[in-house]
Amino acid sequence: MNEKSANPTLSVVVNNYNYARFLAEALDRALEQLHDCDELVIVDDGSTDESPELLQRYADRPGVRVIHQENQGQMKCVRTGVNAARNDIVVLLDSDDYFLPGYLDRLRAIYRDNPQVDYVFCAAEVGVEPSAALRETRAILDRMELRPGLVGATRWATIMFYEYVGVPTSGNSLTNALAKQIMTLPTSLDMTSTLPMPLARLLRISETEAKKSGLTADGVIVRAASILGATKYYDPRPGFMYRIHGGNKYATVSLAGRRFLRHYRRTAFLKTAMVHFGMDRRPTAAELREEILGRSFGLRLRRFLHIRARYVIAVCCSSGSPGDKLKALRAVLLQVRR
Repeated sequence: MNEKSANPTLSVVVNNYNYARFLAEALDRALEQLHDCDELVIVDDGSTDESPELLQRYADRPGVRVIHQENQGQMKCVRTGVNAARNDIVVLLDSDDYFLPGYLDRLRAIYRDNPQVDYVFCAAEVGVEPSAALRETRAILDRMELRPGLVGATRWATIMFYEYVGVPTSGNSLTNALAKQIMTLPTSLDMTSTLPMPLARLLRISETEAKKSGLTADGVIVRAASILGATKYYDPRPGFMYRIHGGNKYATVSLAGRRFLRHYRRTAFLKTAMVHFGMDRRPTAAELREEILGRSFGLRLRRFLHIRARYVIAVCCSSGSPGDKLKALRAVLLQVRR
């Protein structure tokens, strides 16, 4: 999609809200992997803990920019950081996570050697406090596993059956141009709406969560990149430590509540994003066939069969001639796990 320099420069964008106990480790581990031409952009979202004082120690370092704003939520915090980023590649980082050694060098090499790639995501190491959350998180990440390398484009899989091709925030990076295009999405996606409290209580969703309608930052960015037709690449080597703890967004929400919130929020997001990006239409069978032939279907049998079945339904609902639909169905049925 974009021309990239032979040696891509990185903008690491860190979003932080009241995570002072984790923040220094996140910043130090990022800084030790940055080159002189890279930058670290830290956005503090109105923290009330020791974060502002801690950030003063980093503000004068070369290549570091610290931005303070009133509390507006994670998505607006990330939006501020992305809009401030100046380099070729935007690398996202939640302040309660941290990069593993060698990750940023691998990113540079992937973007340099694959100029067609717009978006790279990687596997995670999971660090966790509640053991139940550990099991669930690992199961989710395992189901998302793909063949290493080029994943391809997944626009219609995202629009037609909500496929999520990415990982939590800290494992995602994308070209600056793509990131800026995603950030043109209306800020109404970050606003609040009313989820009926009786339903929220039934699903063990707190009043605070019930008033939020927006997806997490990774939920927006991963899906918006797919809708825009980004070519994605998967690195199976863990690139970041993903912490699950009592302060995480969903750590205290029930499993049923998490599933409901995901469906509720992604449906609202897709309606807005499809209109905003001019994709509020049915795909043609030819478009589906092109996507099917150019992408990875995943390694896990359950996910592979699920995606294949959903593509069959999508082809049946698509526009186009019977001959085009037959070609698309044949492309689906001939897919193997790869």
